[in-house]
Amino acid sequence: MSLNFGFCAPIFAGAGDVHPRTPLLERVDLRHLLQAIVEAEELAFDSLWVPDHLMLGRDSLILDGWTFLSWASRLTSRMRLGTIHMANLFRAPALTAKMGATLDNISNGRFDFFFEAGHRGSKQEAEAFGFTFADDATRMAAFEEAVQIVKAMWTEDRPTFSGEHYAINEAICYPKPIQKPHPPIWIGTLGGEGISDAMSPNNTALEIIARHADGWNNTPASVAHCKTMLDKLDAACDRNSRDSSEIQKSLETQILIAETAGQVERLKEVIAARNPKGEYGDNWDRLSEQYLIGDPETVIRRIREYAEIDITNFQLWFIDYPSLNGMRTFSSRVMPYFSGK
Repeated sequence: MSLNFGFCAPIFAGAGDVHPRTPLLERVDLRHLLQAIVEAEELAFDSLWVPDHLMLGRDSLILDGWTFLSWASRLTSRMRLGTIHMANLFRAPALTAKMGATLDNISNGRFDFFFEAGHRGSKQEAEAFGFTFADDATRMAAFEEAVQIVKAMWTEDRPTFSGEHYAINEAICYPKPIQKPHPPIWIGTLGGEGISDAMSPNNTALEIIARHADGWNNTPASVAHCKTMLDKLDAACDRNSRDSSEIQKSLETQILIAETAGQVERLKEVIAARNPKGEYGDNWDRLSEQYLIGDPETVIRRIREYAEIDITNFQLWFIDYPSLNGMRTFSSRVMPYFSGK
């Protein structure tokens, strides 16, 4: 069973009930991030992922994901480089395509383009930076136009597009991406479909994934919930004459791993103490259904459960960070079981 495992770079701090992705990180440290990225490559992680936000975490301090990935491309030579839920809200799609083509070139064809419409949690930061935040249906319709523009910019010489939300006129995007026909396009859902119940079924995230995506991603979710979403994706693919096996499936989630169950329990106590009012407190039983929590044997069993429903890619937030012990344990004890590393 060959699976792919990605390391999510903590470019924002979350200690003190600020953000559950980084519950022990007090501040962003570029020198430590450099060490973590270099070590992730040495530990044979398949990919590096960076979130796309303007304000997030402690003091709303987050590094720019695009700039960070460009820097990381020169620190690595093998790992693929991906954006996590890159928000269409923040850039014109033609500019996004130009940036993506450049990153694919400077990384020698290692760019994974993870794109999304901009979820409700981004409303505050979008408006703070002067971007319009429309209703769900409008954002989703604009997003599908954006996907079409990005594809055209990457595959056509002088594409022209005129839609309800965007237009380009003989736009030139050179150099083209190294990957052909274009870098893989991932589109995610946020625990559900990321839409309002009143939205037209034709404009849901899953329908757009069925029409355009090379990969589908779900945020932290139980195996049962992921299976429900995959069944919905299969149905959307049927409606759009698409074979769902052509679409890779992934899960972005938190992970807490240590050599022994006792060490895991001690880490839980530390995390809960540092985040007394957050989701960690007394919620470990519930979180263990959505996250990967336990000693290596437990984590292997949990990953197998996801793999059995066809999830083959994992984007992992190690919540013991800034310690690198979790990623080291995962590399030495779990990854060999699945990928021969």
